Amino acid sequence: MSGQREQAIDIFKGLLVLGMVYCHSLQFFSDPLVYPNGSYWIETINLLTFSGFVFSFGYVSELAYYSKPFRNAAPRMALAALKTLIAFYISGLAYRLFVDGREIGFATIRPILLLQDMPGWSEFLISFSYLTVAGMMLFVPLRWLAERKWIAIAVAVLLLATTWLPYGAIHISQLAPLMGTRDLASFPILQYFPYYLVGILFAKYRVVWNWKVLTAAGIATAMFVWKWLSADALPERFPPSVWWIIGSALLLYVYYLAARGMEQYAVLSLPFAAMGRNVLWFLVMSNILIFALSSTHGELMLGLLASLIMTVALLMIAGFAIWIITKKRSTSITSISKTIEHKDR
Repeated sequence: MSGQREQAIDIFKGLLVLGMVYCHSLQFFSDPLVYPNGSYWIETINLLTFSGFVFSFGYVSELAYYSKPFRNAAPRMALAALKTLIAFYISGLAYRLFVDGREIGFATIRPILLLQDMPGWSEFLISFSYLTVAGMMLFVPLRWLAERKWIAIAVAVLLLATTWLPYGAIHISQLAPLMGTRDLASFPILQYFPYYLVGILFAKYRVVWNWKVLTAAGIATAMFVWKWLSADALPERFPPSVWWIIGSALLLYVYYLAARGMEQYAVLSLPFAAMGRNVLWFLVMSNILIFALSSTHGELMLGLLASLIMTVALLMIAGFAIWIITKKRSTSITSISKTIEHKDR
């Protein structure tokens, strides 16, 4: 998203990118029976990542969109939604080709284009597209809520009730990223929307350290842990239960504060900020690389450290690729500018 930027929120998003790619590496190239500790990392990252991205979307949207008139913000929000939709198409098609071994053809592409097919490890991308469209459609009420923080907090809490929707009655795949379903894995934005609202409030009121936020987040995560221990199983993720939704609150606040602290150290924060500024690119590129690698080296068995090394290597490849593209684009623009100047003379 363009517009006003904050280094800390880019670092925050970069931390989430690192976690997600590491999680995907573990899921594709590790085995919990061989490396049992890997499952703890996977579940923790799963708990944090989507909620964290929704929070950061709300935060950045407040800075880039809701602080401006709708006529200026709407085209950029629509473009952002379109980019995320295209990212879903690319990642989803790559999954079907590399992981499932399907051939490129109308029968493979059409269901993905129509959102009838939600390929694995890609469905979260379409939810981001839905989220941006929802943020655009609710532009006026969200700006109104941002000015009335206690009402916004009340609405965020009330939205948790959507986790009791009759998921079993929802069978339309296109509704899954909006409301959830039991038919396939999905990240329904309605249930995760409280984090979007909280992100808007954090940006609007410049929240950093706040003991009230810490207390509320601690209570939410404590309730998640209580439910987990009492049931001797993690709360439901697909579709999300209320316990899953609130579970990441404390860890995300710690992430946020850590990103604020890292902002003071350029050498440490620079790589994370770069990933945070180009989230879609890093997520889609790393997905394609992981899918392609799994199709040719599916027998790979990596431990925690080896998976982390692979993750860093994949992110470096993605970063190098975007650097090349950016450099070529900059060179082309400079060349065009010089041509125009020469003609003017």
